[in-house]
Amino acid sequence: MRCLKSKVKCVHKGRSPCQRCVRAGFAGCQLTKPIRKPIVRATRPQLESNGMQSFQSQSLAGSPRLSADASANQSRLVLGHVGTADIDEHVSQISMSRKLAILKTFANQYPELTIIHVQTLMGGFAFSPCPPQHRILFAAVLTLTRARLAPTEVPWADTLRPREEYAEYTRARLSEVLLEAPKIEFVQALLIITLHEWGTRDFHKAWMYCGMAIRMMQALYSMRTAPFPPDPTSNDQDHDRYSRAIETKTYWACFIIDCMVNAGTYNPPMLPMSEMRKLRIGCPVNALEYALGQKHPKVSAASNVELSLGIARGCEILVRGFDIWSQLMTFVFNDGRKAPGMCAPRNCPWVSSSPWAKASSRLEAWRAMREADTHYPTASVVMYVTLGYGEAFVYINVLYYVSVIMLRREYLPFLPTPESLPSGPTDPPLLEAEAPENWWEDNARQLFQSAEYIARLLEEASECGVHLMTPFAGFCAFSAGYLCAYVHWFPNMNLGRSPDAGKCLTVCLKYLKEFKKVWSIAEGWINTIEHASLLYRRAATTGRYRGMSRANFNGLHQSLHEFRVVDRSEQHMKEMDGVEQATDTSRDPMDDVATITDDSPDTNVLLESFLHEVNSNMDEQGPWSQWWPPMDEATFALDEAH
Repeated sequence: MRCLKSKVKCVHKGRSPCQRCVRAGFAGCQLTKPIRKPIVRATRPQLESNGMQSFQSQSLAGSPRLSADASANQSRLVLGHVGTADIDEHVSQISMSRKLAILKTFANQYPELTIIHVQTLMGGFAFSPCPPQHRILFAAVLTLTRARLAPTEVPWADTLRPREEYAEYTRARLSEVLLEAPKIEFVQALLIITLHEWGTRDFHKAWMYCGMAIRMMQALYSMRTAPFPPDPTSNDQDHDRYSRAIETKTYWACFIIDCMVNAGTYNPPMLPMSEMRKLRIGCPVNALEYALGQKHPKVSAASNVELSLGIARGCEILVRGFDIWSQLMTFVFNDGRKAPGMCAPRNCPWVSSSPWAKASSRLEAWRAMREADTHYPTASVVMYVTLGYGEAFVYINVLYYVSVIMLRREYLPFLPTPESLPSGPTDPPLLEAEAPENWWEDNARQLFQSAEYIARLLEEASECGVHLMTPFAGFCAFSAGYLCAYVHWFPNMNLGRSPDAGKCLTVCLKYLKEFKKVWSIAEGWINTIEHASLLYRRAATTGRYRGMSRANFNGLHQSLHEFRVVDRSEQHMKEMDGVEQATDTSRDPMDDVATITDDSPDTNVLLESFLHEVNSNMDEQGPWSQWWPPMDEATFALDEAH
C-alpha cells in the first residue's frame, strides 16, 4: 500500500521488505493484498467510446447471454483501455538517457530489426503531448529489450514494467490504429511484436502481425509513389531527409521477418523477392548514412549488381542472405531429396545444373559478395566488438553457416552405425548415381565444420559480452547442437575430424539454457537435442535400432528442420505403439547406464533424462513424446516454381 500511494510498482520476492523500502531504509515494510475495486459493467455508450462495439456485437451474436469466459474477456478488454493511459504516462516519463540506453540495447540485440531512427523517435518525445505512434513504437521496443535489462547490470531496470505489460499495451494500441492512415512507426511496432510472439511460441499471432505490417507498408508505399494516390490529401511535402531511408529500411525489414516467420512452415511468403524487384525498393543505407540522413541510393538490393559489402551494410547483407535462406527452407520443406525426381542422376547434388548445386552456388556467391574481413574464422568476434558491430558480425556468420547445415544435412544418413563412413542417404529413395571421388568426405567436412563454427561464434561472443538473443540465433544454436551430438557419437561420419564435438554440444546447450530465460521457444529445442543425444548414444554404444531409418523417427527428423517447435505429444503416443513392436524391449534398461562415461557431453543431463525414464516405467521411447506426429500429418508438396 505504501508503494501504491506513491504511485510506483511494488517489486518484491513474495515477502517483505520490497525493493523500494530496502533502498529507503524503511524497516516497517509490510506486504498487503491489493484492494480490488468492484468491476462496473460498461454501458453500450462506454463500449462505443472505447472502440469495443464490434466486440460486444460479435459476443452477443452467437448466444442469448455471455458465457463466464466471454464476460471475463470483455471486462479485461474494457479495463485494458484504462491501463493504456498508465503505460502512456510511464513511457513518456522515462528519461532521455534511459531511452537512449534502451534503444542501443535493442539495436545491438536484434540486427534483423535495425529500423529505429533514434533522432526521429526521440524527437517525438520532445513534443507535449508526445504523438501516440512514438509511444507505441517505444513500448514495442521495451517488449523485446525488457528481459535483457537485468537490475544487476542496469540499476534502473527495476523501474520498468514486466515485459508482458508492454506487449499487451502494444497489442491494444495497435488494434486501435490498424485501420487508420498508415504510419511507419506502426509498421515498425508490428514487426517488433511479431518477433516477440514468435519467441514466446505464439506462432499464429506472429504470422498475422507480420502480414499486417506488410500490408500497412505496401499501403504507405503506394501513397508515396502512385501518380494518383487513393488519398488525395496525402503528399510528399511533409517528408524530411530521413523519411525515405526509414521507409526503405523498414520495407526490407518486412522482407526479412517474412522470410523468417515462414521458414519451417507451409505458409507461403507474403513478400517474395520478386515483389521487391517489381517495386524497385532501393538499397538500405549503411548505419552512418542512416543516422545522418545522407542521400538515399536508388539502386535496389534486389538487383544483381556485384557489390563488396562491408559490415556497415549489415542490413543489406541480411536481406540477400535471408532471400537464399528462404529458398533453402522451401527446398527442405518440399521434401528435399525425397521429392519426386530429386534422386535422378540429373538432380544429384554434385551435378552443377541440379537444384541443390544451384542453391549452393548462390550461397557461396553471397558469401563472396561480402568483404573478406567479415568472414569467420578469418576475422574474430573480438575485433568487431571493439568496433561496435559484434552482434551484426555474429548474426551474419551464423546465418551463413546454418544455411550450409540445412543444405548439406539433407543428404546425411539419419541413423548410421558406429562403423559408418561419410556417405549419402541410406534410406529410400536412394540416389540413382555414384558421387565423384571424395565428394561425401568433403560434404561431411563442411557440414560438421559449420556446426562447430556456430558453437565457437556463440562462445566467443559470450566471452566478449555479446549475448545475441534473437530467436533466429537460438535456432542456429539448436541446429549446430544437434549435429555436434550426432558426430560425437558417430565420429567416423566425419573421419574423426570433429574431436571437439562434445565440447561444442555443451556450448550450444549452455547457450540455449540462457536463451530460454528470455524466450520460451528454446524449451523444445533443448528437449530435442537431449533426446536426439539419447537416441544416438544408444545406437552407438548398444547397437540398438539397427536396421531402422528416419522413417521410424520421422517426427524427430521433421523437428530438426522447424524454426518453430510444436508439441506433438498426443499424436506421438499413437505412433509409438507401432514403433515399439519393432523394438527389442527385452534388454536390461540398466545396460544403458553402464555406457555413460565421465567424458560424455552433458552427462548429467543425459543421465537424469534416462533415470527419469526408468523410474517412471515408461516405454522404450517414451521420452520422445514431444515431437512425433502420425505419419499422415507429414505431408509434403513439391512446388514446381522452385
